[in-house]
Amino acid sequence: MSTNYEQFIAANQALMDCYAGVSAEQFSAMSRQDQDNVCKSEASAVRSFLANDSINFRHILADRIKSLEH
Repeated sequence: MSTNYEQFIAANQALMDCYAGVSAEQFSAMSRQDQDNVCKSEASAVRSFLANDSINFRHILADRIKSLEH
């Protein structure tokens, strides 16, 4: 089982990988609406971690302590 922090890192990596798959030329050629939809689900996943405060220091520390106990 991965921690919230590991899931957050994976979500960020997925977002970066998604944006890396779209060249600047492709992005510039898109309409504003299409640009807004590029990597939308990946950005939403990252945003949800930030919005629900699941990756704050208190949670990260608790996950680390829990991992040491097992």
